[in-house]
Amino acid sequence: MEQRIKTVWILTIITALLMIGGQSYWLYNQYCYSAEEYMQKLHKEILQLEKEELDARFDKRKDKQQYALSYNMQGPDSVNRQGKTTCKVSFYRLRNEKCNIDSLIRHNACFEKDSIVISDSFHIENKSNEIIFDAVTRYGVEITSPFDAAKFDSLLQANGIELTDIKTGKSDSILWNGSYTPFRELLVSKMHIVYPYNPLQRKVLTATVHTPLPPLIRQMAWQLLSSLLLALLLIFCLIYQIKTILKQRKIDEMRKSFVNTMIHELKRPVQTLKMCVAFLNNKSMRTDEKAMDEVLKDSMFELDNLSAYLAKVRDMTRADYEHTPLNIRTFDLCETIDKLIRLSNAPANKQVTIIPHYEMESPLVTADAVHLANIISNLIENAIKYSGTEVHIHISCTLQAHTLTLCIADNGIGIPATEQGKIFDKFYRGSNLPDYNIPGIGLGLSYVKLLTEAHHGHISLSSQPGEGTTFTIVIPQ
Repeated sequence: MEQRIKTVWILTIITALLMIGGQSYWLYNQYCYSAEEYMQKLHKEILQLEKEELDARFDKRKDKQQYALSYNMQGPDSVNRQGKTTCKVSFYRLRNEKCNIDSLIRHNACFEKDSIVISDSFHIENKSNEIIFDAVTRYGVEITSPFDAAKFDSLLQANGIELTDIKTGKSDSILWNGSYTPFRELLVSKMHIVYPYNPLQRKVLTATVHTPLPPLIRQMAWQLLSSLLLALLLIFCLIYQIKTILKQRKIDEMRKSFVNTMIHELKRPVQTLKMCVAFLNNKSMRTDEKAMDEVLKDSMFELDNLSAYLAKVRDMTRADYEHTPLNIRTFDLCETIDKLIRLSNAPANKQVTIIPHYEMESPLVTADAVHLANIISNLIENAIKYSGTEVHIHISCTLQAHTLTLCIADNGIGIPATEQGKIFDKFYRGSNLPDYNIPGIGLGLSYVKLLTEAHHGHISLSSQPGEGTTFTIVIPQ
């Protein structure tokens, strides 16, 4: 059984860890996907802001009507030996306002030789006219209105995008479009952006953009919530399963202990009855009337004990399946207690003193007389059983404000504080017994609690090891 329980625990824990690990892996992939999606959206916003920044510099150029750009991809030098297109870029100062870039390109007119401000050539791979024209435009804007990284950073910050590690420099090759590279760490996402503000001269800006966490959390809200609920459910089921197994194990141990204790308790009356039968079978000894009386007395005592054990087992078994039936009536409690004191059995090696104390205007109470008598009888029996040779028991009864309070105090061995919450469990016996041969099956106090709660009352105790125990029972009237 122990091996099976350990196997179940190990398999359960492994299963839980695998499920949590799989869920975590799925969440991480979802997080990476959401981060990538968010980075793409953020990069599109940055590209749009780059275009706005370029347009702003183009509009702010001085004497913008007096300049024009042209690029020439025609002629015998248009393709070099490596198979690359040769692009010749010229930057012209216009001779008059009537000239335009189209006439410059078509007729090579409206300018004098000294009107060329700058002329340069670049070897470019085959690209569309749109891409080359955009690069030429950036080239011309850079000549008249240079790129300012600080202003570009301010523009992005105004739109809620913060850059770090901003640097300007040259790339190893021509970059036509802005790009980004994602970097992901645990709960931290960032991307490295490259912005070619002058592609033909390979001038680029590099920076790092940290992806804010809250937008990703909002985007993954349902996945996170469902995963959290699933993880909590899994943890709850695991804890509940472990508690159930532990409870079942505890019950199994208590049943084993009960069986062993019951065998031990039944062995004593059976042995005694066997001796009595052997005595009665001896004709010569049956003539001794005094010995005969002692044998009959011992036989009746052991039979009473045996009947009490069986009755407790029957009552506790019945309580597991149905409510304890009560026969409520009004009776004289003082008379009942006095009768129980007279009928209490004290061992020959103990001197027992029981002192009742009543604080009641009327001795009449409303309860089940038999069950209440069993409650008091069990507590008196325990007080005698778990005390020394001189036993002092005080029973006090108080009836006030429609509440009956019974206190039964003894000078016995007491109950350790660590065990006071367990003594009302079925089959439980204390660990500080002076003699483990003391009869008992651990059902007395659980039976007392059962009957008290059946009366809608409650039982409590106060105890110090070596100083005795006081049980307090409160039953509404």
